[in-house]
Amino acid sequence: MMMKSITLFCAMLLCISFVAAHYPTYPVSIDHKLIGTWQDGSRGGQTFSQFDIVLTNHATKNIKQIVIGTDATCRLRDNNSIWNVKVIDTSSFVDFLILPSYQDINAGASYTFGYIIHGTSKANLFVKNVIYA
Repeated sequence: MMMKSITLFCAMLLCISFVAAHYPTYPVSIDHKLIGTWQDGSRGGQTFSQFDIVLTNHATKNIKQIVIGTDATCRLRDNNSIWNVKVIDTSSFVDFLILPSYQDINAGASYTFGYIIHGTSKANLFVKNVIYA
């Protein structure tokens, strides 16, 4: 009987961990627009690309704050190569992006920020959390 209880308890914990590992879906889209790609001779011929990112709020409420997650694909050229968002980094690459404190995204509206990264591929970006006004 004790073994069944332990097995059931472990199975419940496993189910909870699967549910908790998935981020909720928010009515926000993230669209990347490639502005340009070039090789920088002053940086040993490295290739860089500039992207504009458009966040669109499809909800009926204004967004007060949004947390955009990323991964190792967000390799900025340097610390000045991202604008109109605040970078939160806890390691050697960008972990999170948030809106500047003065910025909201109204219902049905969009907000644009940009970055320059190594290579030609866009960074993986995803909505981790949204706080509505």
